[in-house]
Amino acid sequence: MQRGLGGSPHERLHQDRALPIYLTLMPKLGSSNSKEQSSHLSTIIPLFKDYKICRLGDRDFCSVKLAKWLSGKSVYFCLRLKKNEFIEVKNKIWIELSELGLVPGTSVFLQGVKITKTKGFSPFNVACKWKRSISGFISKEGWFIMTNLNSLDLAIAAYKKRFGIEEAMQRGLGEAARSWGSPP
Repeated sequence: MQRGLGGSPHERLHQDRALPIYLTLMPKLGSSNSKEQSSHLSTIIPLFKDYKICRLGDRDFCSVKLAKWLSGKSVYFCLRLKKNEFIEVKNKIWIELSELGLVPGTSVFLQGVKITKTKGFSPFNVACKWKRSISGFISKEGWFIMTNLNSLDLAIAAYKKRFGIEEAMQRGLGEAARSWGSPP
């Protein structure tokens, strides 16, 4: 997840709370690229070699190159794709995700599809879900998640954990620092 300072925080989710374990402030605004992301993740992955890791990323992390790299490191991932991303539905027939016909209350799991028409062409799974209307509230759009997890339910359950991370980051580290007390 990227913030306005151009940093790349990586968190450990524990009991619905995100605990930052690594933070780098970069000398630029905006999103990092896949090379920067893999470099930062290379620092963290060895720390969790005895655990199953699942990298959750918003649309700033929708890189097929990053997905390939994560797969090569045996890391699970759920990276949200932009709705204007292309997938190959049949041999040499590409469509935009927005044209899959996803509507509120529907979901679909596409296995082994090629993602991105311009570069990458890696086959990954795509979990697509648009929440149904709840109490008259309808989400603006559905989720399109590139993943190497093997089911819709696993991918959606994993991706939902991002919101615990978002909540913690919005509250900021100040609240956590206050609860830990003053440094010695």
